[in-house]
Amino acid sequence: MYQFTKPSDAVQLVRWNKELPSASAADPLGLNLRVSARLANELLHCITSITPRARYYSFFPWAFEDYRDNEHGASKDRGRISGVLARERAMVLGAVLHHNGKPCEGGALGGSDPASTLAKSKKKSYDLLAWRHLKAAEGQFGAAYKGSLINLGVFKTESDEVEDEAAADTDELDESVQAIEVSELSSLGKRLAQAFAQSVRRTKYVSESWSQRKFVDADVLTQFGSRAGLCEISTKSASDRGVLRSMFFARDGFRSTGSHGRRRMSLLLVLECIGQAQRLGVSFDNSVFSDICYFGELVVGEDEPTPKAIRLPKSLSDIAERWRAYHSHNYLAVALQSFLVTLARILRDRPGGIVRSDLFSHVSSPAITVRFKELFECDLPGEFFELTPRDLLTLSGVTLASPTDSSSDKVQLPIASPFSERSLENLLIDGEANEVAGIAIAAMLFYQTLLRYPAAVAAPFHNWYERHVKDPYADIALPGVLDMLNGEFGSAWIDRSNREILDRVIWRFVVRQHQTMSYERGFGGNAPLFHVDSVTVIGTNTDYTDPRALNVRLRSALQILTDLGLIYWNDDDGYSRTEDGDVWLAAELRNEQSPS
Repeated sequence: MYQFTKPSDAVQLVRWNKELPSASAADPLGLNLRVSARLANELLHCITSITPRARYYSFFPWAFEDYRDNEHGASKDRGRISGVLARERAMVLGAVLHHNGKPCEGGALGGSDPASTLAKSKKKSYDLLAWRHLKAAEGQFGAAYKGSLINLGVFKTESDEVEDEAAADTDELDESVQAIEVSELSSLGKRLAQAFAQSVRRTKYVSESWSQRKFVDADVLTQFGSRAGLCEISTKSASDRGVLRSMFFARDGFRSTGSHGRRRMSLLLVLECIGQAQRLGVSFDNSVFSDICYFGELVVGEDEPTPKAIRLPKSLSDIAERWRAYHSHNYLAVALQSFLVTLARILRDRPGGIVRSDLFSHVSSPAITVRFKELFECDLPGEFFELTPRDLLTLSGVTLASPTDSSSDKVQLPIASPFSERSLENLLIDGEANEVAGIAIAAMLFYQTLLRYPAAVAAPFHNWYERHVKDPYADIALPGVLDMLNGEFGSAWIDRSNREILDRVIWRFVVRQHQTMSYERGFGGNAPLFHVDSVTVIGTNTDYTDPRALNVRLRSALQILTDLGLIYWNDDDGYSRTEDGDVWLAAELRNEQSPS
């Protein structure tokens, strides 16, 4: 058992101590919003970081249809945008009133904070046209759900493939997507609208035509919220839940080819993994999902961690392999972003910048050696920057007969190894990226990921991964990094010194990459972490400390599965499948095994 300790006094002496503002842009190397985002877009198509609630997917079609059937062309027609907005505001305020001033359980009710404030006024009626619950011109529909609903084929539009994820450094869709005009539902959209209509048809808001009025009584809104709210989808009166299940799982006439089929299989995989973790007493999260897909194992127990092999149904093997490629990319992202943490720290208190050739002289090799031994209870076999990748890999337990020998289990450390990708990533994101040995731990993670990748990701899935690289220079991905190393050093790159390897890697994939991202998208309107003047890197007095790679769509998928009644959360056990979820998964897996 390895005990990870706090840095010793010797290491503390070389730590940086000035506190700087953290970078507000979450993706300084473009690793989360380029290749990773494209992979996630295919794997969880139409489920995005800003669309985590299932009921919005049926509510908005209903709002459009109700406006079209009951208001469009009438003498008091407010127009499509205002009409749909009024219905959205009725749902938001009604849900908050129903929950005694609080938002729906599970959150993500757009405009719930202003609604909670308005509810405190305890008015008898509310002017829903005068009240503005969100800044976006089309409310939560335009800000978040429009892209996903277009891509699902809910509307009759010229394009059914638009960008559905939030624009960089925002929590809203890009302005170009928000500007797309939609007005008429497709047959699929009408199915969703009709199902939601069944859920709310007995409310006064619907049956007495309050949806067309400027002022709406509080009791009418409260009743409507008790049927139309986001978390009310779990009640027996929610007729739309079954249709939403069919839509998300790409069945019963909803779109099922291409990325829609990938979404279906990803959701089935998540349900299966939750059940596997549940049986082993492990709380499911993104790390557990990564462990299952990447290692095919889970670590069970805190006092005596024990690896347990996970066997997935054969019908889920294809989608699990694609998620393995995704998580391989994420390990690369953590390693490179940890190098960036090191660089940002080095630039502190050095207003004149640092020349490329002097970069590593500002990292203490003796301090790396001390901290490394504290963490792993073993010595580095030499000065870190003069060691080779092979030296570090040998120390980890990886042995290679030749520079290109990556075809066997010898390059695939078990999940419980203190030097496995999982262990190294955990160290980095738990704070070691900000310590002096961060560069060494990141280098080990970098080398492990590169060498495991060719053996772990089969050719068809490698090709699939590589197809998501649109710009070989700006889109960092494992194949491109391997090509660069082989091009610079030949196949024997693992026998070159860390100084040589990391100099090339950090300059190309950290320094130049951050510069490229800063120019390309203005770094979200924020100052970049540094500027480059020839071979000098000059800091901008902004820090970067968190190297973790995000899987934002998975978080939304878990909430949607909760909304659909297939999983639930409690503080003791985390996520678990419901009995309904067990039945649903079993039936869907049988369908996958049946000949079409």
